[in-house]
Amino acid sequence: MIKAKIYRFDPGKDKEPYYQDYNISVQRKVTIHELLNIIHRDYDGTLAFRTYKCYKGMCTTCIVKMNGKVVKGCTTPLEIDSEVTIEPVENGTVIRDLVVDFKTM
Repeated sequence: MIKAKIYRFDPGKDKEPYYQDYNISVQRKVTIHELLNIIHRDYDGTLAFRTYKCYKGMCTTCIVKMNGKVVKGCTTPLEIDSEVTIEPVENGTVIRDLVVDFKTM
């Protein structure tokens, strides 16, 4: 089980950002990117995040903040039975949820 606290904000609908909690059952270590895909596919199709993956860990389109630290979502593993807070990187303007406008960074 991974307990994930995810930043949510849709500027077109929400007055303020908020956090949504998810308890995700996993059988092995997963990356942040895999966890977000599981949440989107199986729990909440409204979660917005960058789904592009270069498969090399070089493009940085998947960067997010995990527990306050900027990390690459595609290569950062999460332990089973862990608790994480996932937020957008703070320098960009939030387009929706974890998606930021890189031009404003």
